[in-house]
Amino acid sequence: MILYTVLPLEDVLEGIDEEPTPTMMLSLNGLTLEVEQLEGFQARVVRLHSTDPEYYLVAHCQPGSIIHLGEF
Repeated sequence: MILYTVLPLEDVLEGIDEEPTPTMMLSLNGLTLEVEQLEGFQARVVRLHSTDPEYYLVAHCQPGSIIHLGEF
């Protein structure tokens, strides 16, 4: 595979040897979210599994959003 980039190789391969953060799947109002557990009862949305583009505009479903697991 050839990767064409202006970034230095060190930046491209940064973190390649690290283990990925464990994630879990949650169901929120019929949506499936992939989240990573944070401290307490909080989680960060990693990925939204939906084909409906309307759900990507919902603030609490966007990747990077913090949700409270006590709300489920």
